[in-house]
This record gives sequence, structure tokens and C-alpha cells, in this order.
Amino acid sequence: MSHPSMTGFGTANLDCPVGRLTLEIKSVNSRYFEFNPRLPDEFRWAEQRCRERLQQTVGRGKVEFRFSLFRTESSLSKTQINAASLASALRLSHEIRQDHPEIAPFSVSDLLKLPGVLQESELSQEQWIDLFDILLTQALSHFTTSRIQEGERLLALITDRINQIEGLASRAESLIPLAIAHQQQRLADKLRDALGHAFENVASPTAEQLIALEDRIRQEVAAFSLRIDIAEEIDRLRSHLQAARQAIAQKTAVGIGKRLDFLTQEMNREANTLGSKSASADLSNISIELKLLIEQIREQVQNLE
Repeated sequence: MSHPSMTGFGTANLDCPVGRLTLEIKSVNSRYFEFNPRLPDEFRWAEQRCRERLQQTVGRGKVEFRFSLFRTESSLSKTQINAASLASALRLSHEIRQDHPEIAPFSVSDLLKLPGVLQESELSQEQWIDLFDILLTQALSHFTTSRIQEGERLLALITDRINQIEGLASRAESLIPLAIAHQQQRLADKLRDALGHAFENVASPTAEQLIALEDRIRQEVAAFSLRIDIAEEIDRLRSHLQAARQAIAQKTAVGIGKRLDFLTQEMNREANTLGSKSASADLSNISIELKLLIEQIREQVQNLE
């Protein structure tokens, strides 16, 4: 089984002696499983049946379930008038008009709408269950296929963003030595200039003073290099990318949406740190691009179950 999306749609139609049955299932993302059935009152018995079947395939998501019965012309042709019910309706209509002559006469249409006047084709409970199970199986099949196809589309998009992030990480890594060397040179020049002023009044600095000056410069440069080195952030970012790829590759993994959501938070943490350490405009731009790609992944994983 692939990783399904929480967004899906499935429908099925079935003709039977009483008319055409239609079942629609659609879902959107949600933190938990939510079931919203819309069934006619006479089919409320099917609600629990539908919930149990859905929970076998749906872990998270807000699912709307709509069932309807449309009486076709062929089914209506089998409809008969219940003579006893019609006689009772006519008698009641006559009595009402005698007591309330201001009431307009009942039309044929009004009489036919009264309960029991029309005797439609009926099915036994066992027949209804069999028909409903057939319809539900067909609709669930389409619904599951829809969710899997959408999940595959989302995973393809996420994988593409992961690859782009990997490329940016490699690019940033290649810029680190040059950025550090550039900043080291700038800092060394500034330190030499600043510390050199300390010896302006000294006619001839001793060898020990010059050695001390160079040692101080090396210490400051080394400390600065540590502050701007982003190698650890790049390594951790790659570790998160690898974990995301492994989660995608595990087709039977449960809760991939939550796992990838957690990993995007960790990726974003590294991208923010990389941005704060950036020692060049190029690295700053890479940090911004990383955060944009990570946000795109985060938006998509919200729809994955």
C-alpha cells in the first residue's frame, strides 16, 4: 500500500428494483478521523456499518458520506395505490372540509403525498444490506484509489523539494571554505591594523611582541571561524533529508504525514541557524531558498495520512 492523501473522492451508482442508489464519499485533511454521514432516515441503520468499513482504510481525515435513493421511471411504474389508505385519506379530507369549509380542497397530488397512500416496491432488510454492501465496496474502491493517487502526487512533489534542498546544501558546503577564508583575511587585516596601532609609539617592537600579536590574530581568527562554520548544520540537514527519504520509501509506514511534519520542523531549525551564521550574501540567499522549499514540503505533508 502506498501513502494515501487525506484528500479523496469516490462515488458509485447501483440500479435496483426500487430505483437508483447513489453513494458519494469525499474527505479532506484533519488531525483525527471525523465521520460526517448524510443518510435518509430510513437508512440510519447503515451508519455504523459505513463507519466501521471506513475506519479499516482511513486513519485520519474528515470524511463526508452521502447516500441517496432516486426513484426511476421503471420503479415508479410498479407503484400502486393502497385503496384502504386512500379511502381513509378521503374520509378525513371530507370531515375536515365540513368543519373548516374555508380550507381549499385537497388536490390529487396532496392526497398522494399522504403516508401510506402510495404503495411502492419494497425490499427486505437482508436485500437492502446486500445492495448497500455492494455499493459501499464500489465507492470505497474508487475512494481509496483517489487517495493513493493524490498521495503519490504529493510524495513526488515532496521528493522533488528534498532533492532541491540537497542541491542547495551541497552548494552551501562548497561555499564554506571560500567564505571562511575571506572572512579570516578581513578579520586578520582589521586585527593587524588595530593591534599595530598599539606599537606606534614603540620604536622597535621586540620579537616576543610580534609573536604575541600574531598569536592573538590566530586566536581571534580561529574563534571567528568556529562561529561561522556551518558544516554541522549541513550534516544535520542531510540527516533529516535521509530520514525523510526513508519514510517515503517505507510503503507500509503508518503516520508518514506526522513524521514528515516533524522532520520539516528540524530542517527549518537548521536552515535558520545556517542563516544566522551566514558569512556571505550567497549563503544568506541559500538559507532563504532552503526555508521556502521546507515550507512547501510542510504545506504538502499536512494532506498526507
